Amino acid sequence: MFSPLTKKRFRAFKRIKRAWYSLIALGVIYVFCQVVGFFVGVDDIKPVDPSSLEAFRKPVIEKLYDVRTARFNVGADSAIYGFEGPTDVLNALNNKAGLEAALEGFSSEYNVIKKDRGDYTRYYLEPKAEPSVTVVEYPPADVSYPFAPCSKHPFGLDNSGRDVMLLVIHGMRIALNFGLVLAFSGMLIGLIVGSIEGYFGGFVDIVCQRFTEIWSAIPFLYVMIFIGERLGRSFGILLLCYAIFNWIAVSYYMRAEFFRLRSRTFVEAAKCQGFSARRIIFGHILPNALTPLITLFPFLLMGAIGSLAALDFLGFGLPPMTPSCGELLRQAQADPSSWWLIFFPAAALFIVMLLTVLIGEGLRDAFDPRQKSKLE
Repeated sequence: MFSPLTKKRFRAFKRIKRAWYSLIALGVIYVFCQVVGFFVGVDDIKPVDPSSLEAFRKPVIEKLYDVRTARFNVGADSAIYGFEGPTDVLNALNNKAGLEAALEGFSSEYNVIKKDRGDYTRYYLEPKAEPSVTVVEYPPADVSYPFAPCSKHPFGLDNSGRDVMLLVIHGMRIALNFGLVLAFSGMLIGLIVGSIEGYFGGFVDIVCQRFTEIWSAIPFLYVMIFIGERLGRSFGILLLCYAIFNWIAVSYYMRAEFFRLRSRTFVEAAKCQGFSARRIIFGHILPNALTPLITLFPFLLMGAIGSLAALDFLGFGLPPMTPSCGELLRQAQADPSSWWLIFFPAAALFIVMLLTVLIGEGLRDAFDPRQKSKLE
């Protein structure tokens, strides 16, 4: 079923442990998100009843410390100025017959530190006893959203009262599905365009390249905003807008591979036998040009997931109330004190992107025909 070269590359990929285990971990995450999405649909994520959170309301406890430290300056005329500290200490200093007598009266309560600064003297009064603490307890605040993590909702609730854990799981499910479809569609379109440019060359290549350059110069974000305003925001529209721009980088790689391979002996032999261009492209050249395509796929997937999160964060992505890590991060921007809206979505994106990068690096090393060497 598989060629010996494919089996050899698979064994080489398996020997790269970080990439192999990353592939397994990413597969487990994908299956888990799909299973959870099957049992708990997006429409089933309802706002939590505030009455169910009454048991998790915590009273506000405030500790008031009575700090008795004092410091002041004494000028050449024995006048006290720049006083910082309790008012009763200042009154006691002013009521005494002299400064030394007043400081003597504080010897049992304070350690007196004196520092000569030339034209004035700096005094520090450090209390010998620990500062007294008064604990004031206020009644719990009313339940409001977003709500901090608790035992019933370990990831907390967002500003609509929905469980953040379910939102993150569904957000990653949508992002992974979106990334896989977008990466495959981008690879397919880029493969077709790049193979036509690289195989035929000449006038066909020039025309296609000029079209590709013009197309790549179109600002994607403006197109996305315009289409979103005209047709609305949906998964299909967003996927279509991305797909018509996501193939350009792949086409460049495939064009270069086909340029390199079309002059090989086996291609010339296929032409001499009268094979059609379609058979030569897909039956002879393409199997030998798959290396950049396969190694690019994880990075296309990572870019698609990151782009979806960025668009949702900006408000130009999926429809409102659709679970998304970018949407949760946008909520956190409006309420920075809600740390759980930042930490959990960002951690999910980081883990998925890290696993994808490790898989991509492993594929690149496994498919690289060059032997690794180092200088001794």
